[in-house]
Amino acid sequence: MNYKNYTVMLVDDEQPILNSLKRLIKRLGCNIITFTSPLDALEALKGTSVQLVISDMRMPEMGGEVFLEQVAKSYPDIERVVISGYADAQATIDAVNRGKISRFLLKPWEDEDVFKVVEKGLQLAFLREENLRLQEETEAKNKQLKQLNQGLEEKVKERTQQIIQANDRLKTNYRSVVRMFSALATRRLGVRASGENIKLNKILLLVASKTGLKDQDLKQLYYAWQLRQIGKLSFSDELIKEPYLKLGAEQQREFQNHPLLAQAACLMVKPLYPAGKIILQHKEYLDGSGYPKGIKGEEITFRAQVLAVVNDYVELIHGLYDEREYSTDEAITYLSDKAKERYNQDVVALLARVVEELSKSGDTLNDKAVFSDQLKPGMKLSRDLISGDGMLLLSADQVLDGVAIERIREMEFNLDETFKVYVSQ
Repeated sequence: MNYKNYTVMLVDDEQPILNSLKRLIKRLGCNIITFTSPLDALEALKGTSVQLVISDMRMPEMGGEVFLEQVAKSYPDIERVVISGYADAQATIDAVNRGKISRFLLKPWEDEDVFKVVEKGLQLAFLREENLRLQEETEAKNKQLKQLNQGLEEKVKERTQQIIQANDRLKTNYRSVVRMFSALATRRLGVRASGENIKLNKILLLVASKTGLKDQDLKQLYYAWQLRQIGKLSFSDELIKEPYLKLGAEQQREFQNHPLLAQAACLMVKPLYPAGKIILQHKEYLDGSGYPKGIKGEEITFRAQVLAVVNDYVELIHGLYDEREYSTDEAITYLSDKAKERYNQDVVALLARVVEELSKSGDTLNDKAVFSDQLKPGMKLSRDLISGDGMLLLSADQVLDGVAIERIREMEFNLDETFKVYVSQ
């Protein structure tokens, strides 16, 4: 082993002794500095990196046990060895207790013994430094693994680092971290209607409460609801804005990583570990057709089953799953009939009840989609009527009369389109 970057300090009031020791250990290739004064040696340690000190026990300026005691106090990582011509028990006890030495050698010494002691001391210094290097390297790699993924765009990496730094400052209040992540994900996904978000939060909380969830279980489910989108922060606009069913096979495989990425983000804040587990499973389905792992049945936690129902309901009515927005009636039908094998039907039934209850107070949509020939005077638009090329034709909340219905049918004819009109139930 090469010890050219290591330094051994020899301290003895007799220069011949120092010369002998120096000749003995120089074949190790290390740097060697010698001192006849322990006071000078202590001063030199202030500006010199030393891995091993060999000191005489009895010196006129300062005893070896006192000298090594000061070395141990100021430089605890330096290996310390005493070499002495006096073998009394008290000297040994003082050297061990005060100087915290690793070896005690007697004069006259055996050259091979001294050589082995020095070599072992340098090896220990090397192992200590190597261990420190490996610890730092491990910490650095662990930090990298906590990032959302290695393929994030540079701008997203910068934002993620800002989030991590902000998270460190908010450790005493991780609820603030939840709000911060949720707001960032909401902005990234282009959602601006805060009032709508509040209504959706109310749906989730009412459904969860009616299932019997409460206290920490309910709190962690709510955190999971708030943070379920953060795994999409690194995705391209196309991947986020396109409905899931319109994505190509490769794009869908990439998209299906978002629960894993969201859970990885939650692992940065220990109190959010349970929420991260819920998020990881919230796109798993009871029949095993979900992602990212394809688990099924009882392998999926109940809280994840609740989140799956409410999340998919929201995705359906906002057009995030299919290429068109579902009415609330169509979304409930999809969950309870067309894909009933995927979802916990007790939770779906509770969702239907909650939507109906909240719609009475105006706290959520409760609508159905009809064709123009099904429209009747007195019906109220629950959503904007928009043409295929994105033109606003009629605004939400308008009560239809015969003239408005006729206009809708004329616009269908002129634009050569068939509208699905969303009306309140």
